[in-house]
Amino acid sequence: MQFTELTLEEFNDYTKQNFSHFTQTEQNYKLKKDSGIETYLVGVKDGDTVKAACLITLTPVMKVFKYAYTNRGPVLDYSDEAVFKTFFDGLTKFLKPKKVMYLRVDPYEVINKRNHEGEVIESMENDYIFDNFKALGYEHDGFKNGFDPIVQVRWHSVLNLAGKDKKEVFDDMDNLRRRNIKKAEKHGLHIKYLDLDNIDIFRKFMKDTSEMKEFFDRDDSFYIDRKRYFKDQVMIPMVYVDLEDYNASIAKDKAKMEKNIDKAERALERDPDNEKNQNKVKNLTEQLENIDAKLQEGKELLESHGKELPLSSAYFIVTPHEVTYLSGGTDNDFRHFAGSYLIQWTMIQYALAQGIDQYNFYGISGDFTENAEDYGVIQFKKGFNAVVNEYIGDFIKPVNGPAYKIYNGLNKLRNK
Repeated sequence: MQFTELTLEEFNDYTKQNFSHFTQTEQNYKLKKDSGIETYLVGVKDGDTVKAACLITLTPVMKVFKYAYTNRGPVLDYSDEAVFKTFFDGLTKFLKPKKVMYLRVDPYEVINKRNHEGEVIESMENDYIFDNFKALGYEHDGFKNGFDPIVQVRWHSVLNLAGKDKKEVFDDMDNLRRRNIKKAEKHGLHIKYLDLDNIDIFRKFMKDTSEMKEFFDRDDSFYIDRKRYFKDQVMIPMVYVDLEDYNASIAKDKAKMEKNIDKAERALERDPDNEKNQNKVKNLTEQLENIDAKLQEGKELLESHGKELPLSSAYFIVTPHEVTYLSGGTDNDFRHFAGSYLIQWTMIQYALAQGIDQYNFYGISGDFTENAEDYGVIQFKKGFNAVVNEYIGDFIKPVNGPAYKIYNGLNKLRNK
C-alpha cells in the first residue's frame, strides 16, 4: 500500500463510488486547474486498487511559502488505520518539497447527529479520528460555530431519503411545510430552470436577500464558474406564479366560499339565536374578505407584471451521493406566495427519483437558541423533518515548523 498521485480517472471513479462532497469531484478539479490554482489529485493505492482519494490545493502564503487545503477531504475509510496513516504520512512527504508551510484538513466526517434543538440523537462513535490525527502531529482547530467566509461551516441540516417514497417524505414534514407546498401547487406556481444565459435572475434574488438579511453572499463568479464546470449537475430552479392561473384558482375559492356563506346564512335564518351559526357566518365572511384581497392583488399584479411573476430562485449542486441546496433568495414582497417551499419540494422529489439518499439543506450556525443569527432558517429546515449533521472540524499540521511558528506570531500581532 502506498501514497501516490492519482490519475483523473482513478480519482473520479473512487469519489463516485464513495461518499464525498461536491468539492472532491472531477468538475471541481478542472475548475481549480483552469483558474490557475495549484491543484493535485493524491491518494493511496493497494496494488491497482484505490483506497483513498483527495483533491488538494496549494495557495501562496508570505510570498515564499504555500498553504495546503483538502476541502472536505480526503475521501477514505477513517476507521482503516493503515490507510489513514499511509495517506497522511505520504501527504506530508509530498508537500514538503513544494514549500508548504502548513496543511489544513477538514474531513467530511459526522461526529454527531442532532435535532434542531441541538440535542444529540445519535453519536457516530468515531472519537478515534481525533487520536489518529494527534498521533501524526495534527492539532484540532476547535469546535467552531457560526459562519466564516474561508473555513467550511461545521453544521449541516440534512434530510435522509434512503428507503423512503414521496408520500412518506411529505407526511413527515410539519403542517406549515405541507400546507405551503399544497398552496403553491394549487395557486398557479411553476418551476423553470435557469442557465448561464439567465443566471442573473438568480443573482438578483440573492443580492436582494443578502442585503435585506445582512448575510455574506458569494460573488457572481462563484456561481457562474460552477455552473460552467458542473453543467447539468448544477440546477438553478426559479419559481414563478402564472397570474392568470392564480386568479382563476382564487376565483374558484371565492365561488366556493360564497356558497358556504350562503349555506351558513340560511342555517342562521332558521335559528337566529344559534351562537355557533353566528360565529360560522362571521368566520366565513372574514375568509371571503381575505380571498377578495388576494383576488384584487392578483389582478393588479397581472396588470403591472404580466402573466409570469418571478418569486424565488435557488442554487443546487448534485452528486451521486447528495443533492446540496447551496443558497437561495426570494422577493420579499411576494414571500406569501410560498415559492421557496415549492422549490425545496421539487428538488426533494428530484433526489428521490434519482435514487440519491441525502438531501442537504446545507449550513447552519450551530447556535440553536432563539437568538441565533439564522434562527428563522433553522426553523425552515427543521420543518422538512431534517436532522443536523455535526462535522468533526478542521485539523492543522505544520509542514515547515519554524516558518509556521513565525507566521502564527505575526498573525497574533496583527489581531491585537
